[in-house]
Amino acid sequence: MGCRKPPQERAVNSEYEWRFHKQDIPNLSKLCCMQSKVEEITSELKTVGSQKTPKSFTLYEEYSQCNMHETIRIRKNDYERATREERNQLEKQVEAEVATFSKWLEETKDLKPFEAHYYAISLKSLLLGLPTGMQIAQLFSTVLDS
Repeated sequence: MGCRKPPQERAVNSEYEWRFHKQDIPNLSKLCCMQSKVEEITSELKTVGSQKTPKSFTLYEEYSQCNMHETIRIRKNDYERATREERNQLEKQVEAEVATFSKWLEETKDLKPFEAHYYAISLKSLLLGLPTGMQIAQLFSTVLDS
């Protein structure tokens, strides 16, 4: 969580401003509940980790007829070597590919629209060749498969 100054340390000009800032203070019970859910998913992700191939990989391989690990390697090389303009173009292509993949999942695999969207979007970082893409895909897989 970010560093948030306690209300007494903030410069408050009026009672109205104090009431306004008081609304910014989150409900601690909600934060604790959210934190425990995040910790639960994170610990589950660590246990699953690299042992399990995310379902989105299998689905994407069927969709593209290409090996996912080879696709990741190629995309990573392409993105790292690209100029700013080329990266912008690659990003637009990936956006279109993610949308097409999501539609394919709905039509071919009979997934609900939100499931198809999240399976497709979980691969976006990988299809761009970004290093955090693997963790993102695994996190989405853990959440969607739960």
